[in-house]
Amino acid sequence: MTSVVSIMLKPEEALKKFKKPETSLLNRQEEGAKDDINQYGFIIDKVGFLIAEKTLCEIVTNTKIYPVPNTSSWMRGLINLRGNLIPVYDFSVLIGLADGKSECSNLLVLGKGSDSVAILISSLPRSCDVKKWKKLSHIPCHLSGFEEHVTDAYSSNDIVWMDFNYKEYFDSLKEKIVN
Repeated sequence: MTSVVSIMLKPEEALKKFKKPETSLLNRQEEGAKDDINQYGFIIDKVGFLIAEKTLCEIVTNTKIYPVPNTSSWMRGLINLRGNLIPVYDFSVLIGLADGKSECSNLLVLGKGSDSVAILISSLPRSCDVKKWKKLSHIPCHLSGFEEHVTDAYSSNDIVWMDFNYKEYFDSLKEKIVN
């Protein structure tokens, strides 16, 4: 009877058995390649927020949010994501679209490592084709406060979509977190 140890490959032999994956499609530089890239966005209370194309993001479900005492109501707390403490924001309360705390349990984490932020969301991000949307000349007045962080605003199916710099926006909130 052959033992399992005798049929196992040495690590250096095992590595030689695998083919390097094809990566040419990941780094396309030819003209028109940008047209194939979909932008994604998420909706909070009938307002859409576009996620920048190169933003690393993920959905986190069923995770414990640890509250932080003496913070604003829109600062829900912190999560531990792979050893990084990530702040969790109730975005609908933060931007004034809701009075009470959101009952959402899904988190959209934007960014990488310790620079990440998490936002409570009720539905998954969706693919957005902004080329087909009406570009707005200004942000609607009920969404004021975003002007300096929004690069473009669009309208599609009665939803205002904002292409905003989430990192700048959340960095600007640091002094406002504490009650």
